[in-house]
Amino acid sequence: MSTKEEVQAAIREFILQQFPAARKHGVSDGDSLLEQSCIDSMGVLEIVTFIESTFDLTLSDDELMSDHFESIDALANLVHHKMLEGASWTS
Repeated sequence: MSTKEEVQAAIREFILQQFPAARKHGVSDGDSLLEQSCIDSMGVLEIVTFIESTFDLTLSDDELMSDHFESIDALANLVHHKMLEGASWTS
């Protein structure tokens, strides 16, 4: 099982590789990906696909809320909680 830090590092690396705006803005883990226009709705779908395939998880419709995609921290929290609980996690 991955630690939260490992999950966060994997998500950070993916976002910085996939989204030029994230690199341009130099986003940190707590920065808003949505407010800084680093990702859009298609970007959210790319992140969902990455998370589900990389961490062998399925995100429910309830977990596709913008709050969970607000930052790298928020994404890492979502993934790590799902890994720990093995069930859907919503805030």
